[in-house]
Amino acid sequence: MNDKMKNTLRILYTAVVFGILAVPAVTLAVREARSGNAAEETGVVNAENRVLAQKPSFRTEENKLNVNFPAEFDAWFSDNFGLRSQLVTAYSKLTGKVFQVSTEKDVIIGKDDWLYFTPTIPDATGVRTLDDAEIRHIVYNMQMMQQYVESHGAKFVFAPAPNKASIYPEHLPARYLQTGNENNLDALYQALSQTDFTVCDLRGALRNAAANGGRQLYHKTDTHWNGDGAMLGYQTLMQTLGLDDFGFADAERTETCDWDGDLWTMLSPAEKNPDQNAVYAIPQTYSYVGRMRSIDDMTIRTTCESGSGSLLMFRDSFGRALIPLLGERFAECAFLRTNSLPLDMLETEHPDYVVYELVERNLHHLLIHAPQMPAPAVSLPAASQAPDSDAFRLEAETMGQYLHIYGLFDPAYADADAAYVTIGGQTYQAFLCCEQEALELDTHQANGFSCYLPAELAADTVQITIQTKDGCVQYSGSVAV
Repeated sequence: MNDKMKNTLRILYTAVVFGILAVPAVTLAVREARSGNAAEETGVVNAENRVLAQKPSFRTEENKLNVNFPAEFDAWFSDNFGLRSQLVTAYSKLTGKVFQVSTEKDVIIGKDDWLYFTPTIPDATGVRTLDDAEIRHIVYNMQMMQQYVESHGAKFVFAPAPNKASIYPEHLPARYLQTGNENNLDALYQALSQTDFTVCDLRGALRNAAANGGRQLYHKTDTHWNGDGAMLGYQTLMQTLGLDDFGFADAERTETCDWDGDLWTMLSPAEKNPDQNAVYAIPQTYSYVGRMRSIDDMTIRTTCESGSGSLLMFRDSFGRALIPLLGERFAECAFLRTNSLPLDMLETEHPDYVVYELVERNLHHLLIHAPQMPAPAVSLPAASQAPDSDAFRLEAETMGQYLHIYGLFDPAYADADAAYVTIGGQTYQAFLCCEQEALELDTHQANGFSCYLPAELAADTVQITIQTKDGCVQYSGSVAV
């Protein structure tokens, strides 16, 4: 082969390589030119169970130069380049088949084609991520919620939905060893058992059913329970509330194979792998109040002539499968999907039952999102110590009818038993809750407080009292919003 031929082959090889590398960018450019909205046309907004980066602009809303444009463009291109879903799927399949390793950090490839959500592993292996003080703070916060709900004539039930790995740990890879130690939910159950708080033990019911060789209760390729798991969860909740479950589990049961697993979609967004699901032929006589766009709406209301009683349920994605069952069981239901619970709905609505469903892996949400409700007025404990005021942070903002006061106290008192806010000559009980997002913190801290007070108190001196086992300490500050 002469030199001229070699040079020609080199040029062709280089052109082919650059051509292949240019395909994603060219495909994206064509798609943008055709639609002006790549994410909308390709449907990739929810393909990986997350919100993808938005297309950046050279200028900000204030018409200033966007100094973050390079980083924002890189994030947008990484999320939206042409053939992304196909390339991600191909790489994921190759890596999974050859090495049995997931290419997605939040997905674990288990035995027998089971998939698991990585953040659930500490709970499955018996690793505590919440210390004793934080568990006590959760109990303290939940008791405040319970007192408020019961003062409005409703029964309050906490229903933590277990992670899939807590019910089926046997399909996890062998490298994830079960220590036998207590996890966060074990510690919380133990602490709540010392109170009069009502807990719906969904984990116990699901574990017993799984151990007895019954039907599969969770999807293999999804984080959630399937139709059988949801039905058992519904029955357990009715038993906890002391209510008739209307015999829904006795309805005709069929199996489908049309469930798109969220974990599978994260691994292989361009390829379908439908999972089995159980469908019960229960009556569907309930109707939605107002417009409902999807089962993931932030607020869903139902009414049913054949139902009885009223329910207010705060839920996450595990509550989706319960909505058809509860909507048929109760005469009126309101389902809210939110992190910060608007418990003050009880001021205008009067449900018979209030249920708070929260997946096990998110128990820490009880420490970073204070429920929105009027802080109860209490007597001020006597203070015996003067703490370091430099370790105190006080923030306040007006939110409609409320003055939201929150902040941090000295971490030396992170094992506090209670928190109080005194303003305008009145003392109010505060949640032991770190408003992580509002305080712009990377992680939650155990030395936070938060409460909602009347908005007319928006300009005054504030005194924060932290009660510990050794006495009380006080901080002073001022708010003007």
